[in-house]
Amino acid sequence: MLARQEAMRRKTAEQEAALQMKMELAKVEAQASGRIRQERTNHDLIREKLVLEASEYRETVRKGIADVGRLVGEGVHSYLSHPEQMARTAYTITGIAVGVYAAKMGGGVL
Repeated sequence: MLARQEAMRRKTAEQEAALQMKMELAKVEAQASGRIRQERTNHDLIREKLVLEASEYRETVRKGIADVGRLVGEGVHSYLSHPEQMARTAYTITGIAVGVYAAKMGGGVL
């Protein structure tokens, strides 16, 4: 009788252990599939975010280049439309060249 009760107790413990193992495996499997689903969703969101950021960056760079080109063009146009400024620039460059040449030749005489 005692051996029979002991055998039943062991059998019950084994069944409980097997059931516990099945429950743990099901829980782990559910968590893994949930993580995989979440990663797929996040991957799509991250990809969309990167595409949007790249598009915004491209647009910002394009506008910056356009602004620089416009400013340089306006500056050149403004400079070329004033003959007095062009003459002053020519005189200044000529004066600097004469000064450098005079310093070079003057240093050689001494």
